Amino acid sequence: MKKIALKWILISLGVGMIPVVLLGASPGGVALSPLILFFFLILGLAGATVHANIYAYRKGAKKEKIQSSVFAGISFLIIGLLVYNESQCDLKQEYATERASDYVRSKSDLDMNSLGEPVFDLDNCVCIFEYSGQAKKFEIIVTEYGELHFSPH
Repeated sequence: MKKIALKWILISLGVGMIPVVLLGASPGGVALSPLILFFFLILGLAGATVHANIYAYRKGAKKEKIQSSVFAGISFLIIGLLVYNESQCDLKQEYATERASDYVRSKSDLDMNSLGEPVFDLDNCVCIFEYSGQAKKFEIIVTEYGELHFSPH
């Protein structure tokens, strides 16, 4: 059973590394790599659980059936905790402020004093800054993964 589980998890993570390597260090690749690996880890763990249970209940002894059932319970507990943890918002105010202020500083036609206070939207896990300059008014939206989006005001 250990061999089955290890094989499923390693193969799924190996397959998950293909898009991670192809995306590389691009902004999209950096943002998506953890999500891709997370998805393939869950896929491998679920596949290992199903395969181990099928094998144990078709060819295994009573001890193997109990072990595979315990493994299934632990696997689904781990998957549930991983999904729950991934759905939590990890955006920090310092990080969002740094990303927005770095953008404003990088543009010569924008004034740092015109950048408003951060407003958090925990439902969407974003932080919104309002920029109110003399010539331009827009919102800077910082996502959990550090992406900047802009909305005309």
